Amino acid sequence: MRRSMQQNFLRDESLARRIVRDANIGAGDTVVEFGAGAGMLTRLLSRRAGRVLAVEYDPHWAGHLEKRFAGDENVEVMNDDALSVELPGEPFRVVANVPFNITTDILHKLLDDPASSPETTHLLVQSEVAVKHARRSPTTLKTLMWSPWYEFSASMRVPATSFHPIPDVDGRLLIAARRKQYLVAPHHKGRFREFARIMFTGRGRTVGERLRQVFTKTQARKLAKDIGFDRDDVPSSLTVHQWAEVFAFVADGNER
Repeated sequence: MRRSMQQNFLRDESLARRIVRDANIGAGDTVVEFGAGAGMLTRLLSRRAGRVLAVEYDPHWAGHLEKRFAGDENVEVMNDDALSVELPGEPFRVVANVPFNITTDILHKLLDDPASSPETTHLLVQSEVAVKHARRSPTTLKTLMWSPWYEFSASMRVPATSFHPIPDVDGRLLIAARRKQYLVAPHHKGRFREFARIMFTGRGRTVGERLRQVFTKTQARKLAKDIGFDRDDVPSSLTVHQWAEVFAFVADGNER
């Protein structure tokens, strides 16, 4: 089998069925699939979704998909780069087995703008990446920058032997679901991300030391008491809810 962009094709149909079933796709849904490859997930998605956009970069596999789904009116094959393809203007979902080496780039494309993001994203990614994003506390700056608008979870583990070619690591399903109630208003996304960057990369090691770059010592002490964290904690130990509450003081200019 040919592969492009270091794609590892899923060859276990029972796992593919579970992925599509767990995505809870309905007849009214538009679904985008990146790296459609030979079309295993595409075929299963086409039976549930109202519209499937199968994006495949490799012209060999794109041609294969066009022939395979020529009779399926709800499947549109796009021979395009997942990182530059235009996303649907209407509400959509994403279900995909993406090349492990572009996982972060795919997440940026999908999640950076809450105003045009998918309702749900189900990505089969490297197991370690899925677990990292799904932790209760945003242990990385990148996860924190997305978490006010999306809830992350890690679902089924997919053994490396379920792929072809076999990768060096297992896969896992990473789910990013748009929150019903945002923790930070979308128009504040730029300010929140700049604030988060200061809190994770600024001077000092502890939350208290980082907060001193934005708040007075008295304000930082009161924030810690009201929100329920220790100023000696490291930034990665706070939950996104706590960071959102701290940011509210920056956005609103309030003191308490």
